[in-house]
Amino acid sequence: MRTLNKLAFLLEDFSPGSPAQHLVDRFLMGYARDGEFHKPGPREVSAYVMMTNEGGFDKRAEDFGLRVASTAEQAVDGADAVVVVSRKPGVMANDRLLKIALERAAEGAACFVHGALSSSLALGREAITLARSRKISLLAGSALNVTHRLPAVEVPAGTALSEALIVVQINQVMAPGQSGTGSGTLGGAELNALEGLLPIIERRAGGESGIRSIRWLEGDDVWKAGDKGLWSRPLLAAALSRSNSPQGDPVLDGRTQDIFGLGLVRKLALQPVAWQLAHHDGLKTTILVLDGVVNDFNFAVGARDGRTFSAQLFRAPPPVEQHYGLLMATIEDFLRGGASPWRVERNLLIAGLLETFRRPLARSGRVVETPDLGLVY
Repeated sequence: MRTLNKLAFLLEDFSPGSPAQHLVDRFLMGYARDGEFHKPGPREVSAYVMMTNEGGFDKRAEDFGLRVASTAEQAVDGADAVVVVSRKPGVMANDRLLKIALERAAEGAACFVHGALSSSLALGREAITLARSRKISLLAGSALNVTHRLPAVEVPAGTALSEALIVVQINQVMAPGQSGTGSGTLGGAELNALEGLLPIIERRAGGESGIRSIRWLEGDDVWKAGDKGLWSRPLLAAALSRSNSPQGDPVLDGRTQDIFGLGLVRKLALQPVAWQLAHHDGLKTTILVLDGVVNDFNFAVGARDGRTFSAQLFRAPPPVEQHYGLLMATIEDFLRGGASPWRVERNLLIAGLLETFRRPLARSGRVVETPDLGLVY
């Protein structure tokens, strides 16, 4: 792997606990990796930040030699590695910063975007074309697609799948003594769901076939759809069985409780939302945004032979949030010229889905055809 001569960060903000702070600090100070404390050691680290929020950004320059640039162009000029980070949770990509990175970095560089690759399918395609024209390796993602699974479940490659389901939240209720939120922004839950679930289901027989249509449901319509079998109640039960943070009575006194079997999920859910994705190969995927039910992200996948795979996508608590260390290791290897850990087409599909989710028609409750999302990889 190559030495990083100049690493540039293009940041929308640098607030305490933000993805930008987690990633910049790990490159400057080091992080735990493979049983030891590892220091990436780029020869030069420069950064441009649009705004700060008392995150000690200037202290990084004083204490760790961070070169603070006054413009994005100045930060990235001649860099052989660039990391672009938008504001948490990363659902609204900064296309301008990415374009600067791809235009001003050295030819043959590598560029990683935290969160969504772009704000639209069209702009994502433009970014990929620009990157390829300059021989720049381009990738995007978040910690959800590399974090630990509890248990360490892996769907065997080539497994024929029939249905997949993931439970996420918009707002994360923190334990006593903790601070901060989970997704916290509309769209952040959907980004987390896609980042967490696509790496699992794209291993199925034939790979990812693209999305034929989507449907949005909210409130009682979410539960009616489950009653009709439009999404799998057994898969929801399997997903929730992996949670270590069921809400309701377990929070009061630590009792164990089958919140699904007792019919408590409907009562606990605050403004439930579901996204149903129909894949071209017949796979059905459901994203359930269920604030108030559990406090973690859990998935379940059904194979056509009757097997069920389920796990929690583990997020270590603040302030360290060690899942960023796992993401950091992936980013570092990628920037040093290692093989891409996943296809950039996954990032393009996520960008296209998030764009579609934002359209008013997508929230009509009707099935919406998505001919532009037939991305195969």
